[in-house]
Amino acid sequence: MTAAPGKLRDLLRAYMDDRTASWSIGAYGAIAEFHWLPTDHAEDHCDDLQVITDAGALSLELRDAVVPHPYMGVSRHPDRWLQAIALCLPWRRARRDARAVLTELGADSNAVRGRDREAVLFDMGLGLPHVDACVRSDSPALLRALRAGCGRSLLAPGNTLMAAIKDASPHRVFLSQLGRVEVFQRIGRAGQHPPTPLGPHTHVLPRLLRAQRANAEDNDAPAYYRACAYLYPKHPLMDNLGKRIAYDRDAHAQFTSLLERWGDARFLAERQRTMRAIRAGEDPCHYRAPGDAKGRYALRIAIRELAQQLGDSDIIQAWRGRFDRVRAPDHPHLVH
Repeated sequence: MTAAPGKLRDLLRAYMDDRTASWSIGAYGAIAEFHWLPTDHAEDHCDDLQVITDAGALSLELRDAVVPHPYMGVSRHPDRWLQAIALCLPWRRARRDARAVLTELGADSNAVRGRDREAVLFDMGLGLPHVDACVRSDSPALLRALRAGCGRSLLAPGNTLMAAIKDASPHRVFLSQLGRVEVFQRIGRAGQHPPTPLGPHTHVLPRLLRAQRANAEDNDAPAYYRACAYLYPKHPLMDNLGKRIAYDRDAHAQFTSLLERWGDARFLAERQRTMRAIRAGEDPCHYRAPGDAKGRYALRIAIRELAQQLGDSDIIQAWRGRFDRVRAPDHPHLVH
């Protein structure tokens, strides 16, 4: 469902000032995330859809075809769910160059900060249809290495340039037709503490990239659309670093209002049908479960939502046992 451009801009501007919200641009296997740090000082800027901190930057550019798509997903934790608002464009409007080899793009004249506009941008060549995953550097040594590697895939067997990029930790710049996320912090790696730095950071995961899936989530865009940027409003059960918090009823209500305004009609219908049945005390053995994946997501998420709103009662336990049996992940960092 489309949104009035002015109202959508006002909403996004408000969330840019909300330090409990996060953002990202990316696809399955490669993503740049913008999170606030408690100590962040935001730099002054003139564009109302920009945020600049010492650790990273976010800049959005709305287009007339943009569609906000609030969606929910099933978490691996049995007491949680995922939620976000994808900013989507039709496939053709969303498309980038999908380069498959390392490519020099020249000076990054559109860098958010003026002092970065002379540094050189290189598309890493990950082949994503709607995201250019880039690195940016003014280091003579790294520029020589990157230029020598142009025309080859960073993911090709035996290519050591990805390791050199990790060692140098240049800026990462992820671009879509709706804007950019820039990350100034180091690249995360095993053996460092924490392995992934808090605040803005990137992930490039070759194993996932090989799946060649454009969308990061199964239901993060309407049919024939691509998610070109993501907004993660405050979650009622997690902070923006993924740590569990006490249930926040107001945050839940705020996201629900956006979901009901712009969300998928079929998802909403099944979510409401499930909630009505549970509130009425219906035996889950008599409930006709949906036959499609989206409906099953809605069913499971509705059970989890009501467990927070009503408490983990016997009726909730019965519905969990029937439709949402899952074992919580053992590792504390598996927050999704």
